[in-house]
Amino acid sequence: ERFRIYDSDFISYNYKFPLHVPRNLSKFYDLVIADPPFLSDECLTKTALTIKFLAKKKIVLCTGAIMSELAERLLNVKICNFIPHHQNNLANEFYCYSNFDFDKMLL
Repeated sequence: ERFRIYDSDFISYNYKFPLHVPRNLSKFYDLVIADPPFLSDECLTKTALTIKFLAKKKIVLCTGAIMSELAERLLNVKICNFIPHHQNNLANEFYCYSNFDFDKMLL
């Protein structure tokens, strides 16, 4: 609802339906950055399907440390030196993962 002002520039997304995105966006983006809403295997697995559908190659994922093994297995990403911080100081430890040298890109 709040994004209605963006009209066709906004595409509604629900991780529970990972491939309910326009077909023409397949392998469309040079870089996909994702921060799944929940720290669960189901959420990351379904979000990973969307990421792989959208990304040409480069992926940046921000999620909890407890998701490391699954993230690496699903998306072939590794932990970066860059550590994301949340405004509300969430209790869970978070990492940034990528399938390329994201830290070098930040320099």
